[in-house]
Amino acid sequence: MKLSISNITVTCGNSTNFDSIIKLSASMANKFNAKLHFLFYDMPEVDLSSQLAGISFETEYRNNASPKDLASRLNNLLPDLLILSNKTKDSNEGLFSVNDSCKIIEHADKPVLTIPGNYHFEQFSKILIPIDTSFETRQKGPATIVMAQKYDAYVNILGVSTDKSKDSEVTVSNYCRQVSNKVAENGIDNEIEIRLGGNITEQTLSYANEIAADLVVIMTEQEVNFKSFFTGKFSEQFIKLANFPVLSVNTKDLIVSEARL
Repeated sequence: MKLSISNITVTCGNSTNFDSIIKLSASMANKFNAKLHFLFYDMPEVDLSSQLAGISFETEYRNNASPKDLASRLNNLLPDLLILSNKTKDSNEGLFSVNDSCKIIEHADKPVLTIPGNYHFEQFSKILIPIDTSFETRQKGPATIVMAQKYDAYVNILGVSTDKSKDSEVTVSNYCRQVSNKVAENGIDNEIEIRLGGNITEQTLSYANEIAADLVVIMTEQEVNFKSFFTGKFSEQFIKLANFPVLSVNTKDLIVSEARL
């Protein structure tokens, strides 16, 4: 089962990268032939007809952005993808704090794309997928493949683990190779990099900046074989420090057999 997106909810406020978020939303809508529903918080009405020509969209204006308010709207809107504008270490421009963004991600049943408040969208031409020693880690593969196909992107596969043992090296290498083979089967160019030991949040961020990744795909559920890299404090740290969009995939929305690659 591949990532299917027909309805997208976009949250944003009156930040300096407002036009960029609209541009990214339009790109996603066009790539997936999806409808857009905008939740504009604490800002005056805007005319998006020229920027979203040919795209089906609705606008809704709300006050006082909060996880509780957004959760109530998501329960009714049921989007296939949520786009969040969030604050980062380098910018206070985003709509939601990282802590609030993580609460929203935990609540959402579908993928969430977090956009740093100072980020300006051009293209998703290079997508990074971190792979660790847990069985579940490969469930990010289907979403990565679909995004890469839609944007004709190159995929970088990063094998990471806090453990530098031979067993961890073998497991990570095998999983990375399996993901690489599946990605290649779908006609997508890719490469593998293995980095073991140390803080894997820092390893992933460092590598993402080295290759100038446009998008990093992570999981919303715990990758169980190490200390909750993609949940809790590690997830919050990752999104806070990331100067690029992060797609958090809820693995409940995917079929486990796909992970076996």
